[in-house]
Amino acid sequence: MQTQIQKALSQYDFLTSSMYEVNDLTNQIGKEDKFIVRQGDLIVTNHEIPEYRKRGLRRAWLGRRNRTWIYMGSHFIIPLKGKTLLVHNEHGIVVIPRDFHELEVYTFGEAGD
Repeated sequence: MQTQIQKALSQYDFLTSSMYEVNDLTNQIGKEDKFIVRQGDLIVTNHEIPEYRKRGLRRAWLGRRNRTWIYMGSHFIIPLKGKTLLVHNEHGIVVIPRDFHELEVYTFGEAGD
């Protein structure tokens, strides 16, 4: 219960804690595999989704601060050499074994974090 309260109050240091889930997809996604990763209302894929608007999606608008891309002030996308990290204080950390420039980023049409 203490952890949930700290998370709710944004007083929890999720980057240095093992309490947050880390999903490393490095050994799960092959070089030729198509994939879609959903982290809350953020959708990241290595291919363009055809007719994404008809599917209720839109391209996610990302802001940039230094070398980090930010979606809705809560999702942080950190490009590293050969991989990309998705970080969110509630959804945890996802390691995607692709360069950021190989990825497409979507959200739901009416999304607001």
